[in-house]
Amino acid sequence: MYSLIYFDTEDFFSPPDSPVHALPGQLAEIMRNHGLQGCFHIHGEKARFMERHGQTQVIQQLRWHDVSLHYDRGSVHPTTAEEVSRLDWSCAVDRVLFRELPGFQALQRIFGKCSGLTQHGGTFAAPIVYAAGKLGKPFFYSPFRLPGRNIVWYCGNLLLGGYQADFWFDAFYRDTPAFERSLAQVDGYLQQRAKSFDYTAMFGCHPVKTVMQEFPDAMNFAAGATPPPEEWVAPEMVPGVCIPLILENFERLVVKLISQPNVEWTTVAGLTELYGQRPVRVSDEVVLRAAEAVTQHGGPTFTPELSAAEALVLLARRALRPVESYEVPQIMGPLQDGPAAGAWPEVAPQALAMPVIAAADGCGHLPHVLRVEGCEATPGQALMLLACHALGSPPARLDRDRLLAEAIPGVAEATERVRGYAKWCCHGPQYHQPGIVEPFIRQCWTLKPAFTAGEYGPGVELGRHVNPMFARP
Repeated sequence: MYSLIYFDTEDFFSPPDSPVHALPGQLAEIMRNHGLQGCFHIHGEKARFMERHGQTQVIQQLRWHDVSLHYDRGSVHPTTAEEVSRLDWSCAVDRVLFRELPGFQALQRIFGKCSGLTQHGGTFAAPIVYAAGKLGKPFFYSPFRLPGRNIVWYCGNLLLGGYQADFWFDAFYRDTPAFERSLAQVDGYLQQRAKSFDYTAMFGCHPVKTVMQEFPDAMNFAAGATPPPEEWVAPEMVPGVCIPLILENFERLVVKLISQPNVEWTTVAGLTELYGQRPVRVSDEVVLRAAEAVTQHGGPTFTPELSAAEALVLLARRALRPVESYEVPQIMGPLQDGPAAGAWPEVAPQALAMPVIAAADGCGHLPHVLRVEGCEATPGQALMLLACHALGSPPARLDRDRLLAEAIPGVAEATERVRGYAKWCCHGPQYHQPGIVEPFIRQCWTLKPAFTAGEYGPGVELGRHVNPMFARP
């Protein structure tokens, strides 16, 4: 099993001479001494704070490790999620690029690298995942929990699973008895995960929470508060906190982690290298297996090679002209909700295939409704009918609920996690939950598990390119 340890590095509120700012570098040095690379998820503003105040030693200590953007401005309102929750898809994607590009640039300039975009609190949205992918950056923290798979493709981007254990270390490093209770759970947790999963994550800590009494985001931005920077309040250190004790206990954790016999430690960049190839061309046999999966499930589903959206487009192409292999389309889900499914439309499969292909070639999104020969069909109906046509079987009894994106395996549970992001303490009235949840569900048409290159079977050609026109070596 692959695993990584990560740290959310966020304090740009405390005075520059506060010991809290040296702590990430001290943690980094301990890990380097033991040969363990960590993943430091850093706000763009935190990185610029380090740069402005000449914290060159910490910067150098972190450079040996993996570094990802933890959103440019963190919880400063409006957050990126708050903004995109009130925009249509195209405007939302543009807004993400506008908001987060300065953070990517800052980390690249200051640390010489930026491996991904990592979720901060409840700042998650489908357009954020998509926009990060277009910049070549995976998204760290997936709401999906597929059987045995903690890394998935969604919105054309890699989603890496985050911390899932029920124990933590933040404030416990300074409290040895409490720390030891958490440390005692590490072996069992990792051993159990290794039996069932390809990858899991370990959360090292929020460095600020190890020594400070309060979390600065909650102090300054709770419930949508928008104090100007000159009124931001810095957290106070825990009275009598002993940083050497924190570092000593942290080193005990590091020693335990690297001793795990069934774990290979990696980073966000390492996982991207391992899982970042995806099927770009598949054989006709692979498409037929997708048709079988759809008919057995009774509606949209994924296979190891194809998302439901990809399967729909390839089955449409196959209905017009079967060939030995097909280029996998880079296709997104619908941009709006369609009508409820009616009766099975009585149209030829070739006629049903035409609007699917037109949408894939014309705009890169599935249509929310297909109008053919005076009939209407939903994408779910089209997928079922084309799958049945490919297999030479009649459609099963109509089950409207099975034809929805919500019925794709893992989506219902993931949607509940996404709904839960509205409870994040920093979200205020600008956060429009339907504007997050509804696009999230629609884009579940793009969901499928991610695999390492050696795990794909025959009939699959892999590539890393975002678009076939711009193939990268």
